[in-house]
Amino acid sequence: MQIRSCGLFLILGLVHSLTQAPVAQAAEWDIESANFQIRTFRGGPSASQLLKQCEALRSDLQQVWLTAEDRGDWSPRCQVYVHATKASYQTAVGRGAAQTSGSSLIQAVRGEIISRRIDLLYDAQKGTSALPHELTHVVLADRFENGRPPRWLDEGVATMADSPEKRMLHHRDCHQALQSGDALRVVQLLRLEQFTSAKQVPAFYGQSLSLVHFLAEQDEPTRLIDFAEAASKRGYDRALREIYQIEGIEELERRWRKYAWEVGPKAPQSLVSFIAP
Repeated sequence: MQIRSCGLFLILGLVHSLTQAPVAQAAEWDIESANFQIRTFRGGPSASQLLKQCEALRSDLQQVWLTAEDRGDWSPRCQVYVHATKASYQTAVGRGAAQTSGSSLIQAVRGEIISRRIDLLYDAQKGTSALPHELTHVVLADRFENGRPPRWLDEGVATMADSPEKRMLHHRDCHQALQSGDALRVVQLLRLEQFTSAKQVPAFYGQSLSLVHFLAEQDEPTRLIDFAEAASKRGYDRALREIYQIEGIEELERRWRKYAWEVGPKAPQSLVSFIAP
């Protein structure tokens, strides 16, 4: 299975086109570490600085979301490509990512991850600002069979690593969806894999971020990953009782909506304290 996440888009079972940039050989990497292989471009960001940032971000993300036994080195390492132009970026990740500046790809075979890759479109002002979001997807994949977290969790947690400005917009979208009546029911949110209307998109990302905040405040953040993993095996109602002592999805709906109304459009402080330069 291949799972690619591109900004606000998640494509499941994606097969690379023949025009995708070939995987570089070891000698082509600008710099490597225990967990990353970096390839940038002439005049682009410093490969050594980007490598340090990647290792630091990975460590911070793992400490927030994963238990100690899940924080080992990556094999295979995560390949990070930095693109100078939108044409280069789109050739690598596909036309579906035209409105994005970051993409992550996880490939798994029989429950084992065999490839980790991040593509970043460099911006002179924003740099590699999509890195925290995309690296979150890669970190979370370690805990789930075939590298596939539930979509609400994957995007909600990754969005928590975005800039305060982006998170504020998502919380605004959540609040507006609640006000207009367009908000998804929690049971829909937890099970959604494909959008059926355009207005679902802002509601989904805003609600996913809000729900992640709510659940992460109920216990240690690592328990959120335990919850999603338990839900995939035993169902959400049982997992809610076991992890959070919440009596099923209906009670979660009531408690989360009360929380979301009280928070309003203002974004709570993120559990992730870093932002890419």
